[in-house]
Amino acid sequence: MSSVVAHAPRPRRLLVLNPNRTAAMTEGVLARLQQLAGERIVLRGLTAPDGPPVIATREAFAAGAAAAQRALAGVSDVWADAVLLACYGDPGLDALRAQSPVPVLGMAESSVRDALARGRPFHILTAGREWGPILRDTVARHPGATTLLDGVTTLDTTGLAASQDRAGFVRQVQAALDALAAAGAPDCVLGGAGFAGLEDRLHYPGRLTDGLRTALAALDALEATGERPR
Repeated sequence: MSSVVAHAPRPRRLLVLNPNRTAAMTEGVLARLQQLAGERIVLRGLTAPDGPPVIATREAFAAGAAAAQRALAGVSDVWADAVLLACYGDPGLDALRAQSPVPVLGMAESSVRDALARGRPFHILTAGREWGPILRDTVARHPGATTLLDGVTTLDTTGLAASQDRAGFVRQVQAALDALAAAGAPDCVLGGAGFAGLEDRLHYPGRLTDGLRTALAALDALEATGERPR
């Protein structure tokens, strides 16, 4: 009698591409993804060496998009099953997809698609005063999403500053969440790599998620369907 040995599925390999040059932010994203996904994912980080230190303006957004393309072009063996662009707002996402031999996932895109699938109003909380109009433009790329967008709250800080004072950043984020809760607590997305790992330290009566969690769900969907994101 022969026996069949069941083999565990191979872990998904994800290349995490940070379009700014702050390696500590890359490490924070990697740590959070590993915490969320456990052994079902193998991660590798790629920090754009000539990107801006933080993306907080339209000019830095454009510079980060170009830096991400150069960084990915410098990888001789992409290695991964997919690439995650680790900046909420997805700078250069379409160009990276045209360039990459494997699917490229966006944090903002995945969270907007998650909101559309749920059909519920959602609010984006992010760091950086100039991100408001940038993110509204990003949401508008997805038909029907603008009508669901409850608003964008921008904190008067940046992801880089947040990484240097985590306790102070948590207080800022919690105060903003308290204000949203008082206004009716719509679904809320933490929009930014600088928020990585904060979900468990925050309190919110509504649904609270971030672009890393929704990107992992998008990665799982790719495995199930074999499709490239469009």
